[in-house]
Amino acid sequence: MEEETTKENQKGIKPLQRECARPPDEGKLLRPLKETVKKARKSMKQKFAVVHRPDETSRQLKAELADKLGEAGWTEDERQPDLVFAIGGDGTFLYAVHEYLDQLENVKFVGIHSGTLGFFCDYRCDEMDLCVQDVTHRSPQCESARLLQVTARGGGQEKTIYALNEMRIENVTKTQLMDIDINGSFFETFRGTGLCLCTQIGSTAYNRSLGGAVIESGLPLLQLSEITGIHHRAYRSLASPLILRPESMIKLRSASFEGAFLCYDHLCFNLDQETEIEVFQSQKQVQIARYRDLAYLQRLRILF
Repeated sequence: MEEETTKENQKGIKPLQRECARPPDEGKLLRPLKETVKKARKSMKQKFAVVHRPDETSRQLKAELADKLGEAGWTEDERQPDLVFAIGGDGTFLYAVHEYLDQLENVKFVGIHSGTLGFFCDYRCDEMDLCVQDVTHRSPQCESARLLQVTARGGGQEKTIYALNEMRIENVTKTQLMDIDINGSFFETFRGTGLCLCTQIGSTAYNRSLGGAVIESGLPLLQLSEITGIHHRAYRSLASPLILRPESMIKLRSASFEGAFLCYDHLCFNLDQETEIEVFQSQKQVQIARYRDLAYLQRLRILF
């Protein structure tokens, strides 16, 4: 009885064994993979633009980068790029951001040093081949940074600007008085040269030179710091950097901003008839393409 059962089982197994023994069609198996690789390579070929510092070294680096990306099948397009390279330092990076302020939803930025180190730049000028290899073969980790929205009002007029690092009001001709409102409530009256309000990413810039705290990446906080405040028995303000929540709204009011400048990143303009400055974090964001896996504290240690 057992022998008959075994024979029947063998008869049932043999066709299955023969079916499994057929070699797979490698073409069919590899075709989806080849298509995926083909699409990935095609997606890597993007439109790019280069913003560079106006010196001979940076101009040569720009020409070298454009040639290498062109050889890789990329197209230079200054009007509607996918990726913007900033060759110079942090100042050049800020300039590039403001140049493409109306296209931030569709543009990413990469920084390349051509001089001193910068916090936004991941590549040195002697690492151009590595930079091209990374951007043409790897997908970046994108670091998002929200912009400050600054609105100056007065004299029946209103002007709105945006800043990545910080905005500040400075008056070097006379003592500037300002009432500070935070989230609709009066905070204090400041007397001195001015005030600086920075973002997290701007905490390592002008804010740091004022003795402000460096805010770690991932904490989208605001920081308000004094610029040469006056402190004695008659007048006194906080005299310390103030860390604020991301959704905070700050208003700076004065009867007169005569002689004062409103500075934002690398730009500035005179405050003539303005009497109120309103600042908060906007929904505009800068996408920084990071191809190197460096933690924030590593970047901080390398730079400072």
